[in-house]
Amino acid sequence: MATNAAASDSADFKIIKRVDEVNLRFTVTDSRGRFQNQLSPADFEVFDNHEPPAAIHFFQQQSTLPMRVAVLIDVSSSVAARFKFEQKAASVFLQKVLRSDYDEAFLVSFDEKVHLLVDWTSDPKVAFRRVHELHARGETALYDAVIFACDKLRERATDVITRPVIILITDGDDNSSKSIMYDAQQAAARAEVILFALSTNQLTPDYYPKGEAVLDLLARSSGGRILPAHQDSDLARAFAQIEQSLRSEYVVGYQPADLKLDGAFRVVEIRPRRSGLSVHSRRGYYAPVETAAKQSF
Repeated sequence: MATNAAASDSADFKIIKRVDEVNLRFTVTDSRGRFQNQLSPADFEVFDNHEPPAAIHFFQQQSTLPMRVAVLIDVSSSVAARFKFEQKAASVFLQKVLRSDYDEAFLVSFDEKVHLLVDWTSDPKVAFRRVHELHARGETALYDAVIFACDKLRERATDVITRPVIILITDGDDNSSKSIMYDAQQAAARAEVILFALSTNQLTPDYYPKGEAVLDLLARSSGGRILPAHQDSDLARAFAQIEQSLRSEYVVGYQPADLKLDGAFRVVEIRPRRSGLSVHSRRGYYAPVETAAKQSF
């Protein structure tokens, strides 16, 4: 059985997965939406399938664990009017948030098909160049793109704990996928990914498009969030919130009390002991099956 490496404040340390351990990432905000990043394990209760864990193996504040990032850009004709803005959004993220030679990312565009533009790279400049070669066209296979990204993130799994993240830049409309939204949500849960949706929709008090609801459901079920990205001022705020969220993450590793290797979905809940706090995390995970008992999850 693997053991945990010692944690430190350096971005160079590694935490090794245990085969019997759930690794759960989450953020905490107060009643005004401000991130709280100075909390301790005593400030939370963890429940796995409604039961406290058998043991908590580690807890880390303000995680510096390496990120594995999928950047998904909608290039369908439905976003043609906002396409230059999408390109800018992707470029800003790659240059501002991705840490060269430490984090890794791949870049995907999608219209009626899913296109891998840049495979795994730790050099933001490589992906940045490809972003500006894109052109808007065709229909929208949003759900297929999310599933493709989740599968690719799962394939990158190692014995070292990393933080899988999807940055999805789109209006949320899907008219071409072979999959449905439920399939995309399940793929995100299996990949244990946190999804941030940058919505290019322009909302008004009288207009809330279906695509906005789709993005909200995809993001929130993963522990992520939907952020407006319709104009430059929105974009600056959105990336500031994503960056702050990623820098304010906690990671807890625990051993479930009654783990069964049956592949079933297990609900996870983190309850703050202090009033006025809200926890944002994925809603659960899929247990490994008997034939994959030696795999980590």
